Amino acid sequence: MVFVGMHGQWGRIDTTQPDLGCGQDRESIYKPKSPVPLTCYDCGWRLHLVHRTHGRYDLWFLRHAPHAPDCAAKAAGEGLQHHLLKLDLAHHARAAGWTAEFEVAAPDGSWRADVLATSPDGERRVALEAQMSAITVTDIEARTGRYRAAGIEVCWFTDRKTVPWLDYVPSVQIARVDDGPVQVTAGPARFVPEWCEDREDCGLCACAGCGPGVDGPLPCGGHGTWAMAGPLPLERFVAAICADTTRPYRLRTQGWDEHGRWRWITRAYFALEDEQVRAESRRQEVITRRLEPERRQEAQHAAGEDNDTAAQAHHAAILALLQRQRALMKPVFEFVRHETGALPKVADEGSPDFAMGVPVYVRGAPYAVICPVAGRVTRLREQLAKVVFFAATDRERWRIAAQAVPGQRIEVIQVDHAPSAPETPQRRGDSEFTVKQAVNRMLGLDRM
Repeated sequence: MVFVGMHGQWGRIDTTQPDLGCGQDRESIYKPKSPVPLTCYDCGWRLHLVHRTHGRYDLWFLRHAPHAPDCAAKAAGEGLQHHLLKLDLAHHARAAGWTAEFEVAAPDGSWRADVLATSPDGERRVALEAQMSAITVTDIEARTGRYRAAGIEVCWFTDRKTVPWLDYVPSVQIARVDDGPVQVTAGPARFVPEWCEDREDCGLCACAGCGPGVDGPLPCGGHGTWAMAGPLPLERFVAAICADTTRPYRLRTQGWDEHGRWRWITRAYFALEDEQVRAESRRQEVITRRLEPERRQEAQHAAGEDNDTAAQAHHAAILALLQRQRALMKPVFEFVRHETGALPKVADEGSPDFAMGVPVYVRGAPYAVICPVAGRVTRLREQLAKVVFFAATDRERWRIAAQAVPGQRIEVIQVDHAPSAPETPQRRGDSEFTVKQAVNRMLGLDRM
C-alpha cells in the first residue's frame, strides 16, 4: 500500500489528491485499457491504482505488481493503521493551508518523512512521523537530530500503549475510539501555577525551616507543576503546529517527574513557568547573600591551613566527602535508572573535571555529579550547567546552589553515612582510608 509513484509522462503523483498532485484525473489511470507507465519511486517496479473504502475513509492507493522486490516504499506502506494515520496527518496539514507530501526523502538519504508539511511561504517544514512500530530511544533521538540538522521540525505520533521515548523527543500519543476521529491523549502539557499567599515568606517549602542554615523568611520560588493537557482532536493539534501556537519544549521546572521532559506547550504556559523559574532564581540569590558570611569564614579558615588543626579538619572533611560519595553511589544509580530508563555508569571516584564530584554517565554522556565540592563548582559552573547535582544533606545542597548556575537542578538523597569529622582510629583494616590516603586520592597522587 503506497501513496506516491512515478508516472512516465506526469512525474511524481500523489493518489490521496483528486488531481494526483499534478493536475490529472485519477480515472485516467484507474483500470485503463492499456498499461500505464506507472512505477515505484524506489524500486522501479510497476504499480496499479486501487480504490477501497474502510469505514469513513475513501482510500486511493498504489499496489506493487506481483513478485515485486522489497523496497523502502513497500516498507513505508506496511500496516493499515499506519496508512490511515498518514492520511489523517496530511489531510489536517492541508486543511490548515499547508502543502503535504508523502515519503519525502533527503537528497543524501539521511532522512525520509512519512508526511512532510510545508508552510505557504516555504519558511517552515515539519515532518509528521507515524511511528506505530517499536523503536529505541537512541534511534529515535538520532532520527530527530538528522531532521534538526536539515532545518526541519518534527513531531512523532504513536498509538502504542508503552512509549519509552515520549519524553525524549517532540512527540504525542494518540488513540482512535470506535473508528472515530483520532484524539491526542499525551504529549501536550499545561502549567499549573501555585504560590504562597505571601510571596515574600515561603510557607510551603518542603525543607524544615525553609532553607537549612538560612535564618529568616525566604521569598517563594513557586510550587507550580506541569500536567498533561486533556485529550484533544488530532486535527486541532496539527492545526496548532502549523499556526505555530504550540511548540515542543523541554520543561525547566525542577521535579522528579517532569524536569527536562519534552512536551508541547503554548506561549501562555511558557510564561507561567518562566515566572516561577525567575522567582526561584531570586530565592537562590537571597540564600547566597545570607550564606556569604559563612562562606567568607570558610575561605578564611581555608587560608589558614598551615595551622595543624586547620589541616587536620581539612583532611577530615575530605574523608567525610569520600564517605558521602560512596554512600550515595547506589541510591543515585537507582534514581538515574528510574528517571532515564537507561542503565547509568557511576565512576569509581571523584574527578577534578567534575569539581571533585563523582560523575554519572547515561549513554556515554555526563548526566549527574555526586557530591561535588562547592568551592570548585564556581569555575566549572558553565561546563556543569546541564548536569544534575546530588547532595547528601540539605545544607550541602544550599552550599552547592550558592556556586552553581541559578536554578540548576540539585537533588538531595539522605542516607546513613559516617560523621563529617570522624575520630582517627588507632588500628585500621586494609579496606579503610587513612587521612593521608584520602588526601592523596582527592589529589590524584595515589595514581602517580
